[in-house]
Amino acid sequence: MGRRSGSRVYSWVMRWPHITGLLFAIVVVAIVAAALVYFAPERVRDAALKLKNDANLIAQLLPATLPEPSKIESAYWLPQNWSPRQRYWFHHTSQGTATIPVPYQWFLALERPELSFFYTSLTDQDYLRRLGFIPSPSSKDFVGSAPSYGYHDDATNGGSWAPSAPDNPNALPVGFAILEGGLDPTTGAKYEDQIGLTCAACHTGHLEYKNVSIRFDGGPAMVNLGEVERIIGLSIGYTLIFPWRFERFASKLEQIKGQSVDRKQLRNQLELALQKIKNQKAATDRILTEQGVAHLDEGFGRLDALNRIGNQVFYTNMLDPLTGELRDPLLKSNFARHDAPVSFPPIWDTPHFLWAQYDASVLNELVRNSGEALGVSAKINMTAAAPGRPLFASSMHLSEIAQFEELLRGADPFSAGHAGDRKFTGLVAPRWKDAAEKFRSDPAWAIDEKLVEKGRDLYRAHCFECHRGPVNDTAFDKKWPEDSFWSLENPDRSAKNETNWVDIGGRHYFNVVQMPVSAIGTDRQQSSVLTTRRVHLPESLGLSPTDDLNKAGACGLPADKGADPLFVLALMDVVGKTIDQWMIANGTSDETKRQMWGPRKNCQNQRVYVEARASRKGKDEVVLALEPQYRARPLDGVWATAPYLHNGSIPTLRDMLVPQAQRPTSFCVGSRAFDPVNVGLVTKAQSSVSCAAGLTNFDVSLLGNSNRGHSFEGKETDVTKLPPGVIGPELTDAERRALVEYLKTL
Repeated sequence: MGRRSGSRVYSWVMRWPHITGLLFAIVVVAIVAAALVYFAPERVRDAALKLKNDANLIAQLLPATLPEPSKIESAYWLPQNWSPRQRYWFHHTSQGTATIPVPYQWFLALERPELSFFYTSLTDQDYLRRLGFIPSPSSKDFVGSAPSYGYHDDATNGGSWAPSAPDNPNALPVGFAILEGGLDPTTGAKYEDQIGLTCAACHTGHLEYKNVSIRFDGGPAMVNLGEVERIIGLSIGYTLIFPWRFERFASKLEQIKGQSVDRKQLRNQLELALQKIKNQKAATDRILTEQGVAHLDEGFGRLDALNRIGNQVFYTNMLDPLTGELRDPLLKSNFARHDAPVSFPPIWDTPHFLWAQYDASVLNELVRNSGEALGVSAKINMTAAAPGRPLFASSMHLSEIAQFEELLRGADPFSAGHAGDRKFTGLVAPRWKDAAEKFRSDPAWAIDEKLVEKGRDLYRAHCFECHRGPVNDTAFDKKWPEDSFWSLENPDRSAKNETNWVDIGGRHYFNVVQMPVSAIGTDRQQSSVLTTRRVHLPESLGLSPTDDLNKAGACGLPADKGADPLFVLALMDVVGKTIDQWMIANGTSDETKRQMWGPRKNCQNQRVYVEARASRKGKDEVVLALEPQYRARPLDGVWATAPYLHNGSIPTLRDMLVPQAQRPTSFCVGSRAFDPVNVGLVTKAQSSVSCAAGLTNFDVSLLGNSNRGHSFEGKETDVTKLPPGVIGPELTDAERRALVEYLKTL
């Protein structure tokens, strides 16, 4: 390494925040790299994290261990009422986000953060598969089917809509989409093509059994998005530190662009990108240190989506767009640690639910989906209005976001004339029998019909109260016709002045059961995000969430006396104004607005946000009270959604049915190896839990990881006398087996 290169390394090291003695660490890393050219340093990090001082500094320069890619000999997308073209469109159509913090062409040219003298592509399919992403063909190779990737032209319906394939020329995984270059709504500067994640990145599932990958849309993903963030920063850092990597990066970029690049300018751009990442990391580290907290490990298959959305919208979007620095110190309070990670929920049926999200917090579908887009880094102006750049102008692709929902929803099931014809016509849950077709000779996949009959009775006795009748079981509907999922009213609900389905503006929504968090007894971290978190809003934004929401939707929200508004109300207000601004900018007609918004208002759940009376300074007044709820959902497709409970704390369906004290206290997450007998993740005996390299060890003793609640235990059969967290009496092993067998068929 020459003197000039050495000085660049020294300068870069001295600028890395909060790390002393890092030069020594780099030297050690360089020695290791020279000795082990082909060695991926991931495992060194795990060992170094257990040490102190200089060894721990090495860990900060190394990526986490990733699981080895599993061997896959064949892949199948299960039939779910979508054609292959519709699937592929859902997988790769941009919703206007720029999640990956580098230009698209950089992403293609960057290398994996491994210390190798030979080029190792960051976008290699096997490497991204180790992060949990599902491989997908390039748009050049996708012609309506791609059998080697599991796309078979065997859709059962798909409707008449046949979209053209979105642009994915470099075969990026499911959930990656290209955001075409444009003008930044905050700065007005041009930006190059970017890479954003779609909802398919987190809501597309797959299971692996005997080297076969079973894939399905709308299910929970097993990705590790937190590690993706680190990998990008490390990859840029390695490119700047090691001259041979920078030259390889520049040459690869020239190959992609088809023209020469200015090395000096490119290095400056890389340094600015890395500096912005470092500035943001240093600032958030300082905030967490001042708060005396640290992020919880989300790991594979989980994300603290609500807190991350809040951090993106009310903190990151207000940073200096060029440097990533915090300009208003009052906004530090808007950054919250990740302390409520949850599994990615399945989204089949969701468009038909009255309330979405685990905590029944979102009523309007356009608000739900647009809030998700803002959370995964749609560009938005939340700093200052300027000519041609009004507040809340954004890069969101609202037309496509609305089309996503239409594709998921299909027609109103009550548009059919006869009750027996009612069904979902959008995305439907994956069926066990379709997966079992791939393993016909395997007894583990066979269904015991006698057990199914017993399980059906157990479901009616123990599951119906919250999860209601099954979506697709004619035998259940025949035996208990009044309890059918498709009945407009159920007798037990009428006693509570509730209907089974709610008609809003001529469209029907299933009235999902809500239970107080204290009664269901499951981990309460997620419920606290939207009932306790508050955010500071600069006056320049002109936001008054309670007043704005009441004015726009007649929501009836009681006045909030807090100094800062509740995060959930502020987010609803921002999302609503962003949607309105998009419609103004695009000259959207009143009829199109009505169709895109749908019949539901942008209002909060009045079971959670309720009026109470309090005495303040001798005066009796109405105040806001908060009663957190969790929402139950129908159990169609539940077999494909492990791990269970909203925080992913229970590995199999069988474990869900044992008393809570008998559930596994730790298990490994990250592998998609499937257990068709116990239905869920393959687990080991408690005495021998040792996760393979790269997998997440789920420890239920940690904050946010509780596996308590929703338990069957004791002898009490009167559900009104059960203690909080217990929902039914203890089941026998035979009853558990029968109930699991029935749940497979839903």
